[in-house]
Amino acid sequence: MLQETLLQVQQQMASLAQPAAPDAEPPKSATLCDARAQVRLLVARSYLRGQGVEIGAFASPLELPEGARVQYIDKYSAEDIGKPFNISGLTLEDFGTDINSIVIPDIVDSGETLAKVGDYSQDFVIANHVFEHFEDPIKGFKNMLRILRHGGILYLSLPEMRHSFDKTRKPTSFEHLLRDYEHSPTWSRGTAYQEFAEIFASHGMDKGLFPRVHGSELKAFVGQQAQILEKADFSIHFHAWTMDGMQELFLRIKSHFDLSFETKLIIKNEDEVIFIFEKTVPQIKAGAFA
Repeated sequence: MLQETLLQVQQQMASLAQPAAPDAEPPKSATLCDARAQVRLLVARSYLRGQGVEIGAFASPLELPEGARVQYIDKYSAEDIGKPFNISGLTLEDFGTDINSIVIPDIVDSGETLAKVGDYSQDFVIANHVFEHFEDPIKGFKNMLRILRHGGILYLSLPEMRHSFDKTRKPTSFEHLLRDYEHSPTWSRGTAYQEFAEIFASHGMDKGLFPRVHGSELKAFVGQQAQILEKADFSIHFHAWTMDGMQELFLRIKSHFDLSFETKLIIKNEDEVIFIFEKTVPQIKAGAFA
């Protein structure tokens, strides 16, 4: 039933993308953005029940089905939530965010560690466009599974890098993430900020937020911005993946760490990919009681 409904929504999206006839009236309410949100809600209604948490909702919390209850987790408190984005003379408004729409967290905690959330305590976990912001995604993924009850649902969406500002970057490999997990991500932190600073500077210049410079001046400006962003602990995309890369990544994480979960749904939703994972009961290994 869900697949049929999702197909109908995607057909609506395709029809909205078609050029209208010259004498046709413009659509009064339906937009591609509406369809994107509708897909999210359909998936949420199909899988989310009970009590859960959403990590890093910021200004775009997931719309939940009736009866589902959620607590919001963010590493920034209500007083600090906008500070890392007041940088290089820019504010949240410059990034297109309405500060009044930001969700005030119920729990101030790292989304990677979830140290304040108990094991097996949640029916669902939501992480929309958060995973790529983790410096140590493997740690974050394992902790999201840790706090789920058996049968609990992890709703995880990520931006498809070919449809985002990450399209010029190299996809993050599993080996990279494994090194982050086993040896701390500090080894790659500087490089990640340097890559993001190049995108940050380019987009800022295109929008007229920064003066346009070239050559050695551009190189110096990018280096300066990288230092400023890192010092401010600006929340960047530390990692990026294609849809195929995401699927391979989760399979390799599951295999390497012998994690107990099943993939219930994978769907491309415009510029993002939604994954639904269900935590399962670990299988007893042969000879465990020998």
